[in-house]
Amino acid sequence: MKKLAITTAAALTALAAFCAWGGWVYEGQWGTYGPGDGQFQKPSGVVVGADGTAYVCDRENFRIQYFTANGSFLGKWGTFGSGDGEFRSPRGIAVAPGSGYVYVVDDAISCVQYFTRAGSFLGRWGSLGSGNGEFRSPDRPAIAADGKVYVSDYYNYRVQYFTSTGSYLGQWGSRGSGDGEFFFPNGLAVNAGGNVYVGEEGNNRIQYFTAAGSFL
Repeated sequence: MKKLAITTAAALTALAAFCAWGGWVYEGQWGTYGPGDGQFQKPSGVVVGADGTAYVCDRENFRIQYFTANGSFLGKWGTFGSGDGEFRSPRGIAVAPGSGYVYVVDDAISCVQYFTRAGSFLGRWGSLGSGNGEFRSPDRPAIAADGKVYVSDYYNYRVQYFTSTGSYLGQWGSRGSGDGEFFFPNGLAVNAGGNVYVGEEGNNRIQYFTAAGSFL
């Protein structure tokens, strides 16, 4: 018992040192199941804007909710449907670093919509298909510092990118497991240098590329 007590004390001392050094410390949480303000049904994407506002895709409530950095409810937008400002499956979300516009990918209606910080509808693009600017279950958006919008196109096994208002710029990828190929690309991020990182569910890996899609 004495040995166990010493071991436990040592572990607690190590944990305290880790926390003091800068380790993770629990601070709080918010949200419960339901349709009310601050409640969720399958939240599937979250992003924090430059001002600290947290935006959440509330997937099966067909809406976006937004909060202060510590979870105080600020507002929401969206209802069920396929029209402007409506959602059927809001899945991925990103905030443009310059404008603060909020981009939402809806995999059920294969489109990207974008809004002001408070949810006023600004525009949309995309439809079901495999052509330029079309999607088959788009998953996540990511916004580069220059405003380019990258979208992981899950069942088309590619990444497409656009201007901030949705004009098609290019794409890369095809089905496979080689360099620059994808098998169910979903996660997406752009670093400060403009390189694009793509996570793949099917290939269990991360690939990264230049801003125009050259494999790195």
